Amino acid sequence: MLYPLLASVLVFGLSLQPVWAGDALDVPLPGKRSIVRVGAIPNPVTETARQDAQRLFAGLTAKKPALVEQAIAEIEAHRSDEVPGGSGSALIWLARAWLKMNQVGWEAARPAAKLERAYFDFFLADDAKHLKEYLQRKYRAGDYSPPDPESHLDRLTFLDDLILFNNPDRSQWDATERVMAIIGELKPEVRRAIDLGAGFGYFSTRIAETLGTGSVVYAADTEKTYVEQLRRFILDYGIEGIEPILSKTNDIVVREPTDLVFIASLYHVLYAWSQPGERNAFMKTLHRTLRPGGYLIILDNREQEGRSLHNAYVDREFVLAQLYYYGFELVRDENLSPYRYLLVLRKSATPQPPVYTAAPDQDRIRVENADAVIHIGSLDSFDITPSGVAAGRLMLKALAGDQDAARQAIRLYDSIIPNENFGGEYTALQWTARYLLANEDERREMTRDPLTAEFIAYLSKDHYAELKHYIARKYKLKDVVNIAPDEEAVDEKTREIGIVRRQAFEDFILFNNPERDRWENSPKVMALLPIQPGDHVVDVGSGPGFYTFKFAERVGRQGRVEAFDTKDSHIDFLNALARQWGLDQVVGRVSKTDGFSSQEPGSADLVFMCSLYHILYGVSSQAEREGMINSIRQALKPSGRLAIVDNGPVPSGVLPYHGPYIRRELIVSQLKQYGFVLESSAQIIPQRYLLIFRPYRRQAP
Repeated sequence: MLYPLLASVLVFGLSLQPVWAGDALDVPLPGKRSIVRVGAIPNPVTETARQDAQRLFAGLTAKKPALVEQAIAEIEAHRSDEVPGGSGSALIWLARAWLKMNQVGWEAARPAAKLERAYFDFFLADDAKHLKEYLQRKYRAGDYSPPDPESHLDRLTFLDDLILFNNPDRSQWDATERVMAIIGELKPEVRRAIDLGAGFGYFSTRIAETLGTGSVVYAADTEKTYVEQLRRFILDYGIEGIEPILSKTNDIVVREPTDLVFIASLYHVLYAWSQPGERNAFMKTLHRTLRPGGYLIILDNREQEGRSLHNAYVDREFVLAQLYYYGFELVRDENLSPYRYLLVLRKSATPQPPVYTAAPDQDRIRVENADAVIHIGSLDSFDITPSGVAAGRLMLKALAGDQDAARQAIRLYDSIIPNENFGGEYTALQWTARYLLANEDERREMTRDPLTAEFIAYLSKDHYAELKHYIARKYKLKDVVNIAPDEEAVDEKTREIGIVRRQAFEDFILFNNPERDRWENSPKVMALLPIQPGDHVVDVGSGPGFYTFKFAERVGRQGRVEAFDTKDSHIDFLNALARQWGLDQVVGRVSKTDGFSSQEPGSADLVFMCSLYHILYGVSSQAEREGMINSIRQALKPSGRLAIVDNGPVPSGVLPYHGPYIRRELIVSQLKQYGFVLESSAQIIPQRYLLIFRPYRRQAP
């Protein structure tokens, strides 16, 4: 599975320490490039790809080879437009196999290699049933409407991963033969291996063939359906030397001593997505299973001119730094293609530190342990815990009028907020429970701040209907509340709209949380920002206006505040409040992921960005990031400032921010390459910092 660790669970205080406390490392930073990218769609659908898939589907359905040949030509012509490693080559392989089958018959067309035969059979048997299903689910070919909205996304992910990662032509982008040659050269000879994140066995089978008779490869994956499908392939096609294993996100499960652990297309997830406690536990079990002197091979993606396989990568320098603290030393480092590299490491009781080369003026970042320098995290704002689910269940009862449940929810939040959810929605939900119990005088006191009054007014619409749906969806409490129909829609676009709406609602709860001033110390942020009456401020990633309206108060009627966000609902809410409160100096507009357009370019005294730069750094493409930074430069006056508030890692024993973090050195180094110099910085709270930059103009040569 491509992202087998997305469902990780944070257990604060139970993080297992790395196995090696080595010397500090000064790791070079890559300039404008980011060191990692995760979280983007790995195989996005373009309109051109949709049309090509429709043509292929039509040819398969009508059994017309000419249409299939035409589809192959179109897919070939558009290959350069797709993400490297996308589904184009797989569709071409299957379409050609279908044509051959029509020419020479089923048996004569089937490949000799066992896993390729399994792939051929799976997608082309029963009149290409599963291939057509994939084209329908992925590309909506044939005006398809899924009959199973509950399981549609799971089924699509299954088919997408199988078609991508067991693609017989995968060696075009994976250099499979070279990888196997390197494994075959390892000394002492490898007899037992683990393939972590094995998926459907593409590498497992090839490693088993390379190691030869009598060897065993444990094909481990956290996704049960993938393990079961691989087990069926093994039984049905007589594939030898492989033992499928259902692993866990914090435990590889294999206990037998092994000579080699192989990790392909997974370490970028381990590095920047999985929770630190989960990753430490996972690596601890890996280290324990691997024999002394055993090998760890990392096959992962590298960025090349703004592109990467499946829109994800991690720079090897940071992989090597982290693995050094997990007790591994580098044996071999090889570029396999413009988009792929391979690292061979050896387990050691006293590993040698990695050696880095850097230009004299190249920035470096000090790494002293196995912590990642950036953590993007899961798609939800934080990982769901049993206590959070219990509190969510109580909140649903409280919203239905059960005052005793509201009291219980408050007490439960009191116990879990200090331990698992700093800065998250727990404080907002607890505040809401207190509001439900309050009398009229108490409610007036609680909502003296106008933005807080609008917060509860927004949540309480239709008897808290949207809040109930949100809690039920997020905490998987479908037995209590029916899920909003747009998120269960069979139409993909309608479903997407529903999901975006839920994410925007989550943003609203987090960003306009009545307790935010207290936990974030927002007054300190405002005190440090260089904003004067009459100034022009641009709030990028404004959300529903938490800071926007603070800026409006500071600049006054003679000033101007422009608010930009990619979510329409945030801008609609913000503009409605500005009109309601008569704030003519506030204007909100929807922006794009690659930039915004100020109505008065070159006039902004301050561009402000809160809890956004980690997304620009670790999720956005280089083109999107450069577009956004160019927009910032164009908006600022020569004497203007860029202010960034973001989350940082915390010392041991301090509860981390509930979501992502990024070390400030990454931001400072990257923005320096884009023409911004750090002017001042401040630690607002242990989890949050403020950076203020000024633009500089390069002297003409």
